[in-house]
Amino acid sequence: MKHKLNLGSNIRWIATGAVAALALTLPDAAWAAAGGSKTLMDHFKEGGIVMIPLLICSILMLGIILELAYKVRVSKCAPAPVVEQLHRAVADGNYQEAWRVCNNNPCVLSSILKPAVQRVGRGKEVVQTILEEHAMKEAIGWRSRIGYLSMMGVIAPMFGLMGTTTGMIKAFSAIAAGGVLSDPTRLSLAISECLVATATGLFVAVPGFVGFYFFRNRIQSTMVSVEDVINRLLDDVPFEQLQGIKVGAQLEAELGAGDAAAPDAAGGWAAAAPAAADAMPTPAPAAGAVMVPCPNCSAQIPQGIPNCPHCKAQLEWA
Repeated sequence: MKHKLNLGSNIRWIATGAVAALALTLPDAAWAAAGGSKTLMDHFKEGGIVMIPLLICSILMLGIILELAYKVRVSKCAPAPVVEQLHRAVADGNYQEAWRVCNNNPCVLSSILKPAVQRVGRGKEVVQTILEEHAMKEAIGWRSRIGYLSMMGVIAPMFGLMGTTTGMIKAFSAIAAGGVLSDPTRLSLAISECLVATATGLFVAVPGFVGFYFFRNRIQSTMVSVEDVINRLLDDVPFEQLQGIKVGAQLEAELGAGDAAAPDAAGGWAAAAPAAADAMPTPAPAAGAVMVPCPNCSAQIPQGIPNCPHCKAQLEWA
């Protein structure tokens, strides 16, 4: 899956950074209950240099969680208006229109269904294989996304342990240098650095692991729901009667060229034909000919003819 940066995602990341920056200015509730007046920024400074990568990890983790919470939903992966348009197009036998709906409405559903609709003329087995491949690609894309949450849960305690180690080194250096009894501040600051770094690493790691397992299950259930929608859409497709029909970008380009050739007020495919569609005689089907719906106008036509007599579209048959 391709995750493109857009204005919406940029705004979410900016909002995430703003929330993190605001949190640093808030007073520490535990410290305030004990009668102190320290803010989270004061604790951030006490934690030492390792607090910087921990802050970066926390911002990235919060941004990924917000993004997944917004995107990993059935209403976003398979929007109801898109499902309704696809249902009408498939029910009418207009598979080129179904391809257009997928092309104009990017989502998880359209990403899986579009390549399958494009190859509907190659048979049911080919369509099922394509659906499985693209559904797996979408799922792998989401799993790689939540993998960052697991990574945050692993490396955050490591940074905390690093801060603990550097703080203990400073504490023992203060003891070795002497003067601890006369100035215990140096020792207390070093021990404070140990505890703050350790606690911060755990505070970052726990939500990361919780988010990883939560969204892993949510992605699985959402993908199952999307696949159910696709199966319902394709249940009544007569694959045997659609062998060799052409659907996709090439046909769309031909349709656009035909529309540009004759842009009169009537519009549509009839306007692109050299004569009005009503004036063109419709050839009678040969005896025993298999009638199939035209992928462009949905009219019943004999299988194997080079051009649709209704919309004048060129047809390719396997």
